[in-house]
Amino acid sequence: MAHQDYVHLKTIDTDIRSFILQKNKKLTIESQIPFITFMNYHFEYIKEKIIQDQNETKKINQEMLEQLKNKQIISQNLNTTINQKATFGQKSADAIAKFGGSWPFIFLFVVILGSWILLNTLHFFGLSFDRYPFILLNLVLSCLAAIQAPIIMMSQNRQAARDRIAADHDYQTNLKAELEISLLHEKIDYLMSQQWQQMLELQQLQIELLTQLNEKFQETTKSE
Repeated sequence: MAHQDYVHLKTIDTDIRSFILQKNKKLTIESQIPFITFMNYHFEYIKEKIIQDQNETKKINQEMLEQLKNKQIISQNLNTTINQKATFGQKSADAIAKFGGSWPFIFLFVVILGSWILLNTLHFFGLSFDRYPFILLNLVLSCLAAIQAPIIMMSQNRQAARDRIAADHDYQTNLKAELEISLLHEKIDYLMSQQWQQMLELQQLQIELLTQLNEKFQETTKSE
């Protein structure tokens, strides 16, 4: 019965055999060890396997945290950035276009036109510097339109440039978000597959261990 209390290393699992040979350099693949010693090696192998899996999971989690900390944020306030780079002429064009397209400008323009027409029609205080058909008024309006139109076009061109920059920024932001989401999915899938594989391996080791213990118990029972 003595040979039943020993385990031949050549007949056991390759990974466990390599672990035992690494732990005990005196043993060879042809060696035999006591069953109790083999169980101790088996338990130690499972324990180190669990610790190794835990360390790998911690390492991956640490790498993910470091990547999140080192992420470069590309989102920014474009209005502040563009306004800081704007020249005096561009700022002036924006201010004039903004005032020219507002209700205060319309009310002020109506008051000036009405006052001009009434003053030159009713001759208040004997003043009449632009009689009907108001040639001077037409000249002033023509000059105002000639000056205001290019200024408004300058502001519109600047707004178009702003829209192009905003579109490019939105594209970069969306692309970065899409890549990060894709990378996050890959990492989660990798972690899930690794955890499932590790769980299956540990369960397989536990089943093998229980099977060996059961066989040993049955042999002992029969011998008694």
